[in-house]
Amino acid sequence: MNKNSTLKGKFIFILAIFTLLSGFSANAGKPKPPKFKFSNPTLVSGTDGQIGAKYFFKDVYNKKDAYITIINIVGGAVLKDIDNTSTGYPDAWQPTVGGPGTFGISYIKWDVEFDSADVPYVFSLLDLSAVDVDGDNVRVRELSGIVGSNINYSLPDSLIPSLLTLSSTKDLDNLGGTDDDDSVFMALGPVANRVGIDTLALDVRIDYTFANRSSFQIYTGSQVDSNGNNGAIASDRFHSIYFGDLFGTFSILPVTYLTFNAALNNNKVDLSWSVNAEFKNDHFEVERSFDQINFATTGIVLGAQSSNNGTHQYSFEDKDKEFLKHNATYYRLKQVDVNGKFTYSIVKMVRINNTIAKKTTIQVMPNPYMDRVNVNFESNAAGKAEIRLINAAGIVVKKTESTINKGDNTLHLQDLIDQHAGMYVVNVIVNGVAIDSQKIIKN
Repeated sequence: MNKNSTLKGKFIFILAIFTLLSGFSANAGKPKPPKFKFSNPTLVSGTDGQIGAKYFFKDVYNKKDAYITIINIVGGAVLKDIDNTSTGYPDAWQPTVGGPGTFGISYIKWDVEFDSADVPYVFSLLDLSAVDVDGDNVRVRELSGIVGSNINYSLPDSLIPSLLTLSSTKDLDNLGGTDDDDSVFMALGPVANRVGIDTLALDVRIDYTFANRSSFQIYTGSQVDSNGNNGAIASDRFHSIYFGDLFGTFSILPVTYLTFNAALNNNKVDLSWSVNAEFKNDHFEVERSFDQINFATTGIVLGAQSSNNGTHQYSFEDKDKEFLKHNATYYRLKQVDVNGKFTYSIVKMVRINNTIAKKTTIQVMPNPYMDRVNVNFESNAAGKAEIRLINAAGIVVKKTESTINKGDNTLHLQDLIDQHAGMYVVNVIVNGVAIDSQKIIKN
């Protein structure tokens, strides 16, 4: 049965489905890992960013403190920020580690310790997730490693093929420490990029668990491949290490998302998503945008197309030919609960290749940048162009508008020195049409 409806049609087909969810007693009695909150670190010994630097995080959980120490720096790695809260999740520990930009591996090895009143504190269960272990779409791969043998790990969902390369090898530096230095368990991400810190990207996430531990050692860094791609790379990698039940905390809607996909298919866009643990869910609205700023509802989905073992599959087809006039279309889901409250999913971009909207590629330089960005592109017509700089949270942090000529044009975004380091998106709109976007890194 088709349960989709579009607002632009002559009528809206509404079918209400009420589902009682049960069976949660299966989790009764299982220990729940503590949720930590890392914030406001202070350097308590050593030199900031150097081997031996020790950082103090106060009251990460129930009057328990954390100390994070740099044990080693290898391959030209550079600590850009011990805990970047400009994007991602403030409760997580989010170090930014830069690399030399040359082929090979670079990393920082850390020792993470917990104590209470200056006495080591042993947690019966620790659960941490390395979130969004991805790449830069060129030749950089992030890495996450745990020192020790017999590491307990899990991938979020067996139905979603992981893009991580997992391996066990000898410890990379054998410097000694609290763990077994004879081995390290390594998760190497793909070159493929996931925009921002995306907890829905289950194919680039790995979860680790420890029992009866007061400390452990972890690697954060990257590998630059020699794959023949000589484009500009993003060697500064934003790592997000979250302690706690990730699904329970970062389920951004009153449902828990497993997947969300959008793809062009014969002049229509197919959207699909799967969820479990639906609490008070009433319906989904599919919203569309051509500039990543202004979204409008293009359809309503009121019930799942199929359900299996608590997983609910949804789908929607956007057949409105309006999107064929643009080179890129952006989609998000607005989930509405039975009380009328709503929240949004992440945004998915679909590139449109067609004869109506001739694809225009922009070139953004330099990348990474410091205080100025130059945007080069060729326009099919004279008129107006707007350049927008969008941060990882989807907020426009800088924009400029100029008159352009038919043919080659160069526009500038200036006075960017005070922006936070991290990933941004440059979006170019010509005569009201979004022509292209490019990711760029601020050093």
